[in-house]
Amino acid sequence: MGARARTTTAAVAACLILGIAAPAPATLASHEGVPHFGHVFLIIGENTTYSHLKMSNAPYLLGTIKPASAWLTEYRGTTHWSQANYVALTSGQFTKCEQQDYGISCHQNVENVFHQIDVAGGTWKTWLEGGTARCDTGSGAFCEPQGPCPLTGFYTTGNPAILYDDVEGANGVWSETNKSKECLHDDIYAGGQRSPMRKFNDALAAGTAPDFNFVIPNGCEDGEANCKPINNRYTQFDRFLQREIPKIEASPAFGSDGVIIVTYDEDERAGGLAKKWGFGQGGHVVCAILSPLANPGSYAGAFNHYSLLRTMEDGFGLSGYVGYANDVTAISTIWHRT
Repeated sequence: MGARARTTTAAVAACLILGIAAPAPATLASHEGVPHFGHVFLIIGENTTYSHLKMSNAPYLLGTIKPASAWLTEYRGTTHWSQANYVALTSGQFTKCEQQDYGISCHQNVENVFHQIDVAGGTWKTWLEGGTARCDTGSGAFCEPQGPCPLTGFYTTGNPAILYDDVEGANGVWSETNKSKECLHDDIYAGGQRSPMRKFNDALAAGTAPDFNFVIPNGCEDGEANCKPINNRYTQFDRFLQREIPKIEASPAFGSDGVIIVTYDEDERAGGLAKKWGFGQGGHVVCAILSPLANPGSYAGAFNHYSLLRTMEDGFGLSGYVGYANDVTAISTIWHRT
């Protein structure tokens, strides 16, 4: 990231996949041993190294999620810094501009999972807990009840949908002023100033969440900054998971084919910048998969954000793979065999 936005990157990628079900479009089919997914909820935290997570600072993640999940012991982030990881996770590639967290100036005309879902007739939303506007290409945010977000540059780095020309701009032409109806409808704040996750929680309660839900906690709850009253960034993200995941599981959308994914974008940048996408360049990350479709347990395997992208493409039955998702294998060994 740039000097301001850099502080919003995540150090470790913890990737959890938990379940949410929904009726499947008839055209979708499973690929590579990955079953069909219903609703998917991808929750991303920031800057947390795998070895820094302990029962003392992440009791829900380690004490509740891990025992019930397919826990990937060798999952890695793709690169450093944050924006490149968010872009890699949704388009299978990143640029030098994105690697340096330069925000909306890095927008690209490349294929991405949001557009793939559109083409397949599916639905998606980006839910920004700290957001105050739809299709927000700015970096301002409000983080009540904690108070103003302590970080800037957050949405241009942690909100990848606004970086893709075929999603953000009207008629596929990127523009800060002439935004597409889709972006204004699907890239939204998750609540209001006094109830930051209200809209998201209401959609859960009503069972109206879309097929793919990209959930971005605010700058106090994403695992990046220490904020009052908890003053522990690891625990703040853990509390967010503890608050939201049971609501997802209790949603009418939850069923036999649902998936929740929880991941951090990268570790705490011990390895410097990656030039391309070599395995492990973004650092060791937790990855767990909790779903009615998955078998709990610990699983080894050289997986990273491109692997997760390919797994989502398979689970949604999308046509083809984007970017370097072509060059990795899907996370396929954890699922129930039918």
